[in-house]
Amino acid sequence: MNILQDLKDGLAKDLFGMTTTEAQEKGICVKCKHRAAERCYSDAGRREYQISGLCEICFDNICS
Repeated sequence: MNILQDLKDGLAKDLFGMTTTEAQEKGICVKCKHRAAERCYSDAGRREYQISGLCEICFDNICS
């Protein structure tokens, strides 16, 4: 059991209606539901998607 992954998935489910795991399995952003590969334009963005399930555009909007 991965406690951190369970916590991330639970939080994402509450906020966005799907878990980070579900979004990554579908290749979509957990927030905007667009194809993540088309919205992650840097290495940092692709790494962030693997961590949070957010595409780079959504992550940048949350952080700004």
